[in-house]
Amino acid sequence: MYRFSIFVLQFLLLIIALTFIFTNPFVVSLDIGNLKYSFSSNLFAVVFISFIFILYLIFYLFFRSRLSLGKYFLKNKYNKIEKGYLHFVDAMIAVANKDNKTALKSHKKMVSYLKDDPSLSLLLKSEVLKIEKKFPELNNVYEDMIKSKKTETLGYRGLMEQNLRNQDYHHAFLYGEKLFSINPNIEKLYDTLIFIAAKTKNWNQIILLSDKAFSNKIISKNDLNENKSIGFYEIAKIKFDSNIKDALKNILKAIELKKNFAPYVKLHLETIAALNDKRNLKKLIKKYWSLNPSSLLRSIITKILNDNDLNDIKFINEIIKNNASEEESKKLLIYFAIKNLKWDIARENVIGMIGSNPSKDICYFMSDIELGENNDKQKSDAWIMRAENAKLENSWICRITNQSQEEWSSLSDSGNYNSLVWSSPMMIRQNSN
Repeated sequence: MYRFSIFVLQFLLLIIALTFIFTNPFVVSLDIGNLKYSFSSNLFAVVFISFIFILYLIFYLFFRSRLSLGKYFLKNKYNKIEKGYLHFVDAMIAVANKDNKTALKSHKKMVSYLKDDPSLSLLLKSEVLKIEKKFPELNNVYEDMIKSKKTETLGYRGLMEQNLRNQDYHHAFLYGEKLFSINPNIEKLYDTLIFIAAKTKNWNQIILLSDKAFSNKIISKNDLNENKSIGFYEIAKIKFDSNIKDALKNILKAIELKKNFAPYVKLHLETIAALNDKRNLKKLIKKYWSLNPSSLLRSIITKILNDNDLNDIKFINEIIKNNASEEESKKLLIYFAIKNLKWDIARENVIGMIGSNPSKDICYFMSDIELGENNDKQKSDAWIMRAENAKLENSWICRITNQSQEEWSSLSDSGNYNSLVWSSPMMIRQNSN
């Protein structure tokens, strides 16, 4: 409304001015050199108004035609883009169907319509080359991808996967780390980097990556503690032979993050033993056994006690005093009673544990008692035969491959990261079924 009012006002002022000029004519004179030109003001007004009108008409026609041409070119551009995308879709469908001939044909057509956007062309090329297994050419495509912001994540991911396929873990990690810095939320990227870091024994990177992943809410607090504890544990193992005090610092960090985990406890006790701190060693053995008596811890503590000449019955009773009635405590006592030739203590504790289906441990204990106390080889051999038919004992089993191994390691013998569980092989098979 305001604009319209201004337009009306300007139009009225123009009419008034023209009316005044035409009703009050005067002579306009121009001296050009020696010549003098005179004409009426009305003629001047008509010529001026005509000039303005013609000028307006020229500008109107110019901009009108320009807009029409722009609209035409824009429409033509969008038609090309639409056709390009249609050929891209055809090519991707052909790739999915492993129809490489059609894919290449559609790719060529797509490129002719989408010359200004090489991103889709690179994506399509990479998919075709993957199917054709032309890996050197595929590497070149990925290198081109990382030059553009639009496709850099695809390029880095492709290069990481290519190097993983070639088992070049060093370069795979470099590309994966770059990808993680651009977009840490890419599915499975964190897990892949952790696996590569473990393969290359880059334990500090596992700690740093886990902190970054947690800050980006990619992993839970439990996963953070789990992976960082593995990093500190592995660093402690490396430091054990070169700097025992640094080893102790790192294993304590691991135990703080994952308390009472038997492999960490084992390294902690071995580290204290290497420092020749028997007083602290005895204190820790009693503490760990009091917190979590188990068959796995029993085997660890048994070796530590034997290696450090701490196997007298008096100290064994001190270890188990808070849980003496538990099965594992009794087994620990029986083992060292046999070792110290305390047959009455061994037999007294083993009798109530035999039952109808005794474990391998109990069978071997009975074999040692019969041979050591009574020198009865026949009964001893009978218990050994019975042990061979007893149920399988727990061991470290890879939950992915079901392969067993004696010692826990962050990378299983089959090459899987943090896949070992302390279990019966039979239980693992049943769960996998």
